[in-house]
Amino acid sequence: MTRSPSSLALAAVLMLCNSVAIASSCDPSETDVADTSIMHYRESKCANKAIEEAADRFDEGIKLEQRGDMSRMCSNFNTALMQLDKYRRGDWREKYSRIAKQVDEAYADRLVRFEKTVCPQKIDLYRHLSNKGDAWAMFRLGTSYAKGIGVRQNDSEALNWLQQAADRDYPDAYMALGIMYSDGLAFAPDFRIAFNWFAKSAALNNAEAQFQLGGLYRNGLGVEKSPKQAVEWYRKAAEQGHEGAKARLKEMYRAKEAKEPLFGY
Repeated sequence: MTRSPSSLALAAVLMLCNSVAIASSCDPSETDVADTSIMHYRESKCANKAIEEAADRFDEGIKLEQRGDMSRMCSNFNTALMQLDKYRRGDWREKYSRIAKQVDEAYADRLVRFEKTVCPQKIDLYRHLSNKGDAWAMFRLGTSYAKGIGVRQNDSEALNWLQQAADRDYPDAYMALGIMYSDGLAFAPDFRIAFNWFAKSAALNNAEAQFQLGGLYRNGLGVEKSPKQAVEWYRKAAEQGHEGAKARLKEMYRAKEAKEPLFGY
């Protein structure tokens, strides 16, 4: 059966619509395509270009730092990291794993350098990454609020971001939450909650958390008082070189709260 011109035109439009897809590319002159292999190839090229541009931006930023132009240095560093971050995820990475690994390494190296600065853009980066579910960034944003670094000090915001980091199993957040709940600077201390966070951190062999647990057991805060448990946790921390734990053990031995061993702690 002969198809009418109008039906042929409609078929052509439908074919065109089915063949076009939105594809991210660093080259505006490239047209969008539905072929994922082509899209992934383009993304890998963009990622490779981003690595080179980030290196150039950081090199320029270091020169600006040497000239005392800290504002432009910070801008360069932040722009480079944000550009690299675009390629730290995506389906293209599975096929182009070598380039993906280079992106991750370039990002990690430059992030360490950026962290050593006092650039205000660090807060923007933390927010950007936190909104994408990055636990490290949530922890950094939380500690920034807790200490008032780069933002106005706000314990409620600190607690919020640290809790989100801990919910994503970021170990450093356990310790930070334990300190917040035991110090109670913005709210009344809750030693029971503090104990739980210190316990999670101590289970990962964090010496400071073990020291804090020793103190809670020794004083019966958030847990039933137990000199035996206090000594046990102080010893674990002392064996890792924690000077505070060593001092507390000596106190307990002098006060006859525990029997001093013949050897060791």
